[in-house]
This record gives sequence, structure tokens and C-alpha cells, in this order.
Amino acid sequence: MRRWFWRVLVASVVALSGMAGQAASAEVEPGPADVAADNGEIAVFLCTPSARGCDKRHATARQRRDMEAFLNSTPGVTEVRFVSRAASYAEFRREFAGQRKMLAEVRAKDMPESFWIRVSEVADRARIVNAADRRPGVGLVVDQLETRRMTRSYWSVEVSVFLCSGDSSSPECRHVRGGANKKAATAKEKKAIVAVIERIPGLESYEYEDQKTAYRHFAEMYADNETLVAATRVSDMPESYRLSIRPEVNRGPWRHRLAKMPGVSQVWDHECVSQRARLWSEYGLQNVEARTRECE
Repeated sequence: MRRWFWRVLVASVVALSGMAGQAASAEVEPGPADVAADNGEIAVFLCTPSARGCDKRHATARQRRDMEAFLNSTPGVTEVRFVSRAASYAEFRREFAGQRKMLAEVRAKDMPESFWIRVSEVADRARIVNAADRRPGVGLVVDQLETRRMTRSYWSVEVSVFLCSGDSSSPECRHVRGGANKKAATAKEKKAIVAVIERIPGLESYEYEDQKTAYRHFAEMYADNETLVAATRVSDMPESYRLSIRPEVNRGPWRHRLAKMPGVSQVWDHECVSQRARLWSEYGLQNVEARTRECE
């Protein structure tokens, strides 16, 4: 798995861990969301000019044919489906019909073609993902079981406020805190953050999560992925406050206020995190930060 994607995966897990066949009619081609509903596929997104590592090129017809042949010959793969750019773009426009900014920024040519594969219960999913990811013309490979696991169980937490740690790389933690620069969030900073949290109208509850607790949740969720757990340390986990807020509340102003407070590394709205996850897991759109600025 490419290093940048591993970072996206771990970041999403940290944020959220505290939180069918070819269509019968030849005229109807399944879109990615239809395929993803089966919850067991691995998506192989082909290169587009905007995809990382693709040298600003679309995958060629030969690379597409070779990829299909490779998948069909891979042990453990039981089904291979192709989703065209047109079908994927049509599905994207249906799903995000109410978000005009999103629709304006994402063009048809940004949408990758893709193969969606099913594998047997005993297949080595990680091996298949890694093998597909190394093939020419491939921009991104996503195991839908991993993204489903990240998002399925913690809907009660709407906002996560991540605190600075001693090795935080964000400018907010290293350059604008005076004597606390490059240090973990101080007791004084935490007290001020809590004071703002407690003034949020519609706040139902909040809780503090320390690094050990965050790591325990992470390790429990990924107990069957020894490589990922072994590569992640307790010190990689940020301290955080987890907020549950009534759905009718406009969280934006409070999210922005908290994000600017000393001691805060970043603030994640889980609705936006979920949207980003759908963009890269169901549509292969990798430039997720640029696509979801309305959530920032």
C-alpha cells in the first residue's frame, strides 16, 4: 500500500475509532455505490491525470485489458466487474446532487474507471490489494471492508478535537503558542478548550480520550491487522475531546473557533470525514481535501 494512502487510512481510523452481479438488463450498468453495497469488494481504480503517481495520464486501453486479465487470473478472486467513467460520474452526481460546489469542482474526466472484485473467504485480501496496487495504470486500490470497519460503529460522536502532541508537525502546534510551541497541549490550554466546548449550544456530551485509550480502541478495531497495529505506537495517537452534538446545531462556527485555539492540532467533523472516505473509497477521488472545502 502506498505510503500516502496508509497515512490517510490511519488518520481516518484515529478520527473514527472513538466513533451485486452484472445488471440483468444490458441497458443498466452498476455504479460504484451499487457495487459497494455488497460490502465485500475490493475496488481497483485506474489512473487519471489528477491521481497521485499517475504522471498526469489516464490508464491506457492496454493497461485496462492487462489489469482485467490479471484480476481474473489472481488466486482467490471470484468475480471481476468493470465500472466505466460515465457510470461512475452519473452515480457521483446523483449522490451529491445537493452539493453544487462539489459538482462544479469534480469533472467527468476526474472520475477513474474501476474494477470491483469479490474474493473468497479464505483469500489473502492484503496480498491481493498490494499486488493490484503495483500494476501499471493503477491509481488507487481500496478494500471496502476496511473503510466499512472504520465508519460503522461510532455515529454518536460528531466532532473530534485533536490536541497537540510533542511531535506534532502542524504549524498550529509548532509556531503560534509561545512558550508551548512544539510541546503537548498544556493543562492551561486544555482548560480553555473545555470552557469553549461547554458553551456549544446543543452539546449533548463530551469526553476526553488520552493516548493510551485511543491506542487501545485502535488496536481492538484492527486486532486482525498485525502489521498496521505493529507499525503504530501509543505516541502516534493524539489526545482528543469527543463531542456529541444535536443534529440541528450548526457546528461550523464552533468547529472553526476550536480549530484556532492554542493546543488544538485539528478538528474533524465526522460527517465530513465520512464524505471524504466515500470520495476515495467509492469513487477513487484522491484529492479529497480540495473536494470537500465546505466541510473545512
